[in-house]
Amino acid sequence: MVSSKWLDKNKFLEIFPFFRKGPPEIVHDLLSGGQYQAIPAKTILQLEGRPCNNSEFQLSGVKKNYKVSERGRKITLYEVGPGEICVVNIACSLSNSVSPTNGISLTDITMLSIPAKDFRELVAKYEEMRTFIFATINQKFASIMEFTKEIAFRNMDERLFDYIVEKSEDGKLLTTHQRIADDLGTAREVISRLLKDFEKKGLIRTSRNLIELTNLELTHPELTNLELTSL
Repeated sequence: MVSSKWLDKNKFLEIFPFFRKGPPEIVHDLLSGGQYQAIPAKTILQLEGRPCNNSEFQLSGVKKNYKVSERGRKITLYEVGPGEICVVNIACSLSNSVSPTNGISLTDITMLSIPAKDFRELVAKYEEMRTFIFATINQKFASIMEFTKEIAFRNMDERLFDYIVEKSEDGKLLTTHQRIADDLGTAREVISRLLKDFEKKGLIRTSRNLIELTNLELTHPELTNLELTSL
């Protein structure tokens, strides 16, 4: 059962507005059959090869799904934020299979966790639930395909600079070289070298776990591409 007064029907619909379209019984069944969980940052949520015993509706915070190579290198496949479900987690719950990926909380997160058996019954019962799941899978699949295309066809320097621009707030990005490498699917040494190149060219300033864009006008795509053609 949901164990927090914070999570009621109105709050859930605020985070998952899709379910406003369906009958109220869906939300009632989700909340009555689920458990509210608060999980601290850097908690392992799922491991490759392990079964998914619960289906998770993310309420707050950010989770990351990733793969690990035989040599220990990580690559981020996608992130899950508020109002989203992890498609791998859902797929494993529905098929009663083991997870092909790992999951970790990047920040403190809260979620509604529903036993896999109960979730399968909800999916069988409500067409709106099936529509929500299929739409989410389609969206995430398109995102992964775009990520694959970038790895195959774009230079790492361009991808890195676009990453800094996209992730930064007010021209500042708090992160580590390893985190960037995991997100972009490369080695930390490659990221460190490219960041030094950017700094020499006056595009950024770096300090411990901080990257600053020196000219916010470079966030314009045309200017960005113009600057990076000489790298």
